[in-house]
Amino acid sequence: MRRHVGSAIFGRPAGVLRRLPRRFTVREDGSITIFATVVFVLMVGIGGIAIDVMRFETQRVQLQYTLDRAVLAAASLSQTLDPEEVVQAYFETAGLEGYRLRVEVEEGVNFRRVEAQAELDLQTLFMSIFGQPILTSPAAGAAEERVRNIEVSLVLDISGSMLSANRLENLRPAAREFVTSVLAANDNPNNEQLVSVSIVPYDHAVNMGTTLSSVFALTNEHSYSRCARFYEADFAVSGINPTVPLQRLGHFDYQSGQNGNFACRTDNRGAVAPWSNNESQLHALINGLSTEGNRFTAIDQGMRWAVALLDPAARPALSALVANGTVHEDFTGRPASYLDPETIKIVVLMTDGENTRQWDVHNQYRSGPSPFWRDPDNGDLSIYRASTNRYWQVDNDVWRTTPDGGSNDNAVRIDYADLWNYIPTGAMYNLLRYEPDSYIQGLRYSYEFSDIVNEHTPNNGLVADTRLRTMCDVAHAQGIVVFSIAFEAPSGGQSVMRYCASSDAHFYDVDGIDISNAFASIARTINQLRLIQ
Repeated sequence: MRRHVGSAIFGRPAGVLRRLPRRFTVREDGSITIFATVVFVLMVGIGGIAIDVMRFETQRVQLQYTLDRAVLAAASLSQTLDPEEVVQAYFETAGLEGYRLRVEVEEGVNFRRVEAQAELDLQTLFMSIFGQPILTSPAAGAAEERVRNIEVSLVLDISGSMLSANRLENLRPAAREFVTSVLAANDNPNNEQLVSVSIVPYDHAVNMGTTLSSVFALTNEHSYSRCARFYEADFAVSGINPTVPLQRLGHFDYQSGQNGNFACRTDNRGAVAPWSNNESQLHALINGLSTEGNRFTAIDQGMRWAVALLDPAARPALSALVANGTVHEDFTGRPASYLDPETIKIVVLMTDGENTRQWDVHNQYRSGPSPFWRDPDNGDLSIYRASTNRYWQVDNDVWRTTPDGGSNDNAVRIDYADLWNYIPTGAMYNLLRYEPDSYIQGLRYSYEFSDIVNEHTPNNGLVADTRLRTMCDVAHAQGIVVFSIAFEAPSGGQSVMRYCASSDAHFYDVDGIDISNAFASIARTINQLRLIQ
């Protein structure tokens, strides 16, 4: 009996176990729970992916927004900081960390382009379950600011030393190539004249020539030549009012013992060419550049005119030349305002020397009636003595009641402004020294060269150095970009040229034919990536 019971007891579990697989495959209770579990897992996974995607997109938008703002700020031409540092500063301010950033900058005098790419990794919360632990947010952008219009003043030394070592011969092709290069921007589909070039040759004065003097007023002591005399205060301002007469430089030979070597050239050789777009005319001017005698160097006067031709005060003068067809009508409204974002102003200043002496006649000999009378038929001179009301006729060695040639009312009194055209200042003393009359002998001491001619920037050019530095400071303050070239110049010239340059990178110290490389480098900087519409 006990054995039977035991068999029933121990045999039942074994039967149950044999029936379980069959019952599991046949019965349906509990299947909904399994399905719900699977769906729940899928829903959590999909929701988690959505969360990761939202986090990714939020990060990407912030990264792109920050990059866009950064490149716009960095590309601004008014931005004085390093463009790459500006971009990095925007990312730091935005609180972004762990980003990878690459910045590329291209810039020239008239443009700046900043391009940047950034990446930022995001650690996923849910996608890592599916084998995607990291998402990378990309951002890219570029910004460019470009100036359309360029106004250039090219200042060229034509002093006597330019004849040495073929300097003038080396200068001519270099200057021509520069002009051709910068004017190339005017060859555009719309034929817009974007670049104007003024050439300012100088030695110890600047010959305004007939074109510039027709629109800038000069005092009327004489009309033999057209150079202006500038004073210290004139170098502390950028503009020249074309309606206010400039003091005309006296007409005289500038060195004792010279004859006809006038301080200011009397024709248009080496004259200023203002606001031109005419390549052939500018080339012709450059080809015609020459030195005359032992002419000295006044870099300050060249720079004075260079800045004046870029200053808005000159606009009425330019407008007058537009009206008579001398200047292209596209330049109407120039020189532009210094604040005009569409215009950049450039001076290219070149010398082979250093500031030296400059001359003018003393005030009392600049104009007004002199005691000299002249017979225009033969040039005979007479000297009037007011105390006796008589005339010493130089050719006849005699006092008379009328000047030589005056019996038929032919002789005329010579104004001081005209006197030095007929008698060199260095020759007056010798002209009178052989006269036998004691009065004339005494008078000749009043006409020694040193009494007539005033060396108004003494101390071997130090005054002119000061004026030049002041003028360059004014140019820098107005935002004018100054390139300078010391062409085989001595240390004094190198010093002031380096000072005038906008930066060390804008200063060139060159010898020989390397002057062509200097001008070509400046032109490339100005025209880099060419002006665009």
